[in-house]
Amino acid sequence: MHWKKLALILGAAVAAVAIASILLSFSLYSVRGASIRNIVSNPQSFNRAHVWLHGYIVEARGYMFGPKYVLRDFDEGVEIALSGEANFEPYVSFVFDGRNYTQVRNLRVSIEGYVRYIGPVIDAPSFYLDVKKVELHATELKTIVIEFLKTTDVSHSGWNETVEVLEIYDHKLGGKVVVVKYITPNAVHPHFMCEAIEQHVAVITLNHRGEVTSAFCVWGTLHSADRIWDLANQRWIHN
Repeated sequence: MHWKKLALILGAAVAAVAIASILLSFSLYSVRGASIRNIVSNPQSFNRAHVWLHGYIVEARGYMFGPKYVLRDFDEGVEIALSGEANFEPYVSFVFDGRNYTQVRNLRVSIEGYVRYIGPVIDAPSFYLDVKKVELHATELKTIVIEFLKTTDVSHSGWNETVEVLEIYDHKLGGKVVVVKYITPNAVHPHFMCEAIEQHVAVITLNHRGEVTSAFCVWGTLHSADRIWDLANQRWIHN
């Protein structure tokens, strides 16, 4: 009986250690809510943390040492160096020449990665983000779609310049496919009934740079089943 009790105690201890290890591992490697400022203020505490960060990618040009790309929060005035195999170039919004930031495009991004703290060094930051994934921020996607629709016949329909994002997909060739819904109180496409309240669903494809490459209105209360409206080229496409 004594040995059985001892075996049970040892078994419980082993189980407790295993559970504690799992919880510790989860706390270290699960995605944590953090901001660039949080990490900058205490990078050691975030070492190996799996995080999603938001901001603008800046390319530093003309420097021999230091990071080529950083993720910067301009509101807070903080940034974190970026490293990894991800392609940052399509998402660069600013170029820094050592004194000034020059805006080349306006793409707010979300970046997934692991914080790496390496300690003080001479020619590099003491910490950086080991990037696993870069994508356009959801609010940025919505803004891009709205700005695009303003350039189409939708803008002449009494549309209130709002959309509802229904789905977001990764495109197999890169970029995003965004499915949005919007309402127009007046008919816009040719052959629609005048003064008709229409609910539209559009499928819009964006490349890495956030540029619209195709856009199709695929459904509306008065749409013909055999036709799709090409928003980018303003014409009907027959199935």
